[in-house]
Amino acid sequence: MSGCRRAIIGPCRLSVYIIPKADGRKRPLGIEAVEDKRVQHAVSRVLSAIYEEDFLGFSYGFRPKRGGHDALDALAVAIGRKKVNWILDADLKGFFDSIAHDDLMALMECWIADQRKLRLIEMA
Repeated sequence: MSGCRRAIIGPCRLSVYIIPKADGRKRPLGIEAVEDKRVQHAVSRVLSAIYEEDFLGFSYGFRPKRGGHDALDALAVAIGRKKVNWILDADLKGFFDSIAHDDLMALMECWIADQRKLRLIEMA
């Protein structure tokens, strides 16, 4: 990790394997280097600390110590306490593939001033 301190990090080569899917199609599976995973984990922890305070109490997706089962438990409690007229279940297929990454980075610049960290996020 001494490269992190010297700010000479670049992404390592990604190993890509083509794997079959149940429906007969194939999809690429990228295996990242350990060094890249370490950087991604560090960036994830920094971003989680920054954004955690902005999340509402009923947000459960991709948050530390919260998950789908916690969301279902909260839903069961809410249904038991109040009259519920409708429940919405949504699966956003390919959502992260459709995000405008330039807009996302511009939004992150509102919270993160350190250009080195922003470059790490772009590479991750």
